[in-house]
Amino acid sequence: MSIDAALQALVDADLSAWPDMPGRLLHVLAPSHGVDVEVAAGVADLTTSEALRPGSRFRIASVTKPFVGAAALRLVEDGELSLDGTFAQLLSGEYDDLFRGGGYETDAIMLRHLLTHTSGIYDFAADAYTDQIPDGFTAEVHKDPSRRWTRFEQIEFAVSHGTPYGAPGTVFGYSDTGACLVGEIIERVTGASMGAAIRDLVGYERLGLTTTWQETIESEPDDLPQLSHQYEGEMDVADMDASVDLYGGGGLMSTCRDLALFFRALLRDAVFQRPETLATMTTTLQGVPRAPLTSDDPVQNAAMFLFRADIGGETWWGHDGYWGTSAYTCPARDVTVVAGHQRSDMPEAFDRTAIIADAFAALNGA
Repeated sequence: MSIDAALQALVDADLSAWPDMPGRLLHVLAPSHGVDVEVAAGVADLTTSEALRPGSRFRIASVTKPFVGAAALRLVEDGELSLDGTFAQLLSGEYDDLFRGGGYETDAIMLRHLLTHTSGIYDFAADAYTDQIPDGFTAEVHKDPSRRWTRFEQIEFAVSHGTPYGAPGTVFGYSDTGACLVGEIIERVTGASMGAAIRDLVGYERLGLTTTWQETIESEPDDLPQLSHQYEGEMDVADMDASVDLYGGGGLMSTCRDLALFFRALLRDAVFQRPETLATMTTTLQGVPRAPLTSDDPVQNAAMFLFRADIGGETWWGHDGYWGTSAYTCPARDVTVVAGHQRSDMPEAFDRTAIIADAFAALNGA
């Protein structure tokens, strides 16, 4: 069986096994095998039943964070930022005033803490990971999906609805708030929008990324590919204003192939100027406890806006996105897999990385 047929069989079987899944996207990039293949199954839109096609675009949600982290580290390389720069220095003004008023020691929170989710800053989206927060941001979004949020409003929501997880560097608490603050820092340093700054610092054109942009902030690319609708319960994510996840914790629209090109380049050290920068980005946390009521990502696998995963007996690096995206690359085998299941509320038994392992096995078998 060809690799194309094997991958198509995988997504078809996955769609049958998980009937709540609207559609399935799967891209495998493995240059040493001569493989650059994307397959699709299911529908792009539950309302119209339009068939989902390879190459479709979608909101990548938290898969944005590695782009943000890479851009920030490029600014560190350029001497524009320091990992030891403090919140008070980098975010002086209304943000500093807001957090000081919320009980945060802004002189102690450093950029490195923001990038490793160890700042102690409460996650404004914390209710996405637990049912023990009834009045959180996700619930607020569902009240008025069309509301246009500003970055400051979201960050203010975090300060008013939660308290610090702990002192900087002492606790891991996955935090969209912290990522949005890094987005603000990038904009302050570069004088450009977050999306435009990332585009330049990461080098989209050089890497061949043609369908990645900050939604509603940057112009859409020419020849816009099909939209793969994503869902939460009965709600179509496309009906939510992009600002619910736009400023650093998420915000990018992309395709599986663009994500595969980015993650392969990042982990093969084709984004940074110095190898020690990638080493810094992939240094995992050790001995740091997890804050209560936060994402259950394994702390020992957390690095700077990246997570390590053991898949198929190999070490992979990548990130998951809330609306149903998983993007991981295995540098040792030069294999990158990006998958989309296009729904945030899959059953508890669903394993996001299972299809990555299956695709890796199919590649090895082919």
